[in-house]
Amino acid sequence: MKKEIKSEKGQALIELIVFLPLMLTLYSVIGGFANSINGSINQQKIARSYFYYRIQNNSTIPGTKSGDYASWRQFGMFYIGWKDKFENGDLPVMPCYKINIPFKEDPSDGCEQPYTSNNTLWIRVGTVYGICGATYINQNNQVYLAPDMQGMNFSAVADQSSCKISQ
Repeated sequence: MKKEIKSEKGQALIELIVFLPLMLTLYSVIGGFANSINGSINQQKIARSYFYYRIQNNSTIPGTKSGDYASWRQFGMFYIGWKDKFENGDLPVMPCYKINIPFKEDPSDGCEQPYTSNNTLWIRVGTVYGICGATYINQNNQVYLAPDMQGMNFSAVADQSSCKISQ
């Protein structure tokens, strides 16, 4: 019943030749995803810690000291985001991580350019952390903390829109 094979020399070498490229490819792809997940976790830690450092026990954040809110009608949130750099002056660019797939190089696909198709070799990781804080209303270029005794609508702080930025 049992057929005897005369020589099995070289079988392990053939298996190594067949499976080693497969294992290296799998390792490379998993490494790209692992790097992007690790980058995202680190971004979240830094954004959260910097956020709490910035507010420093201030319950009325975001506050009106900054002139950034001059054109907004109503605002009530404060947030910090992670960026790699700014492009065109004020557009944040998120960091990206490449998924290394052997024999799959697309010269038109890059980190700096916007995605042109559904398939890409890059993963962009973006993080924003914030909370809904005190609600402020801008009337006639005067910013008021709502509710106050200046005749403001008290429902603004209980309304869902009190934690949205309206321009």
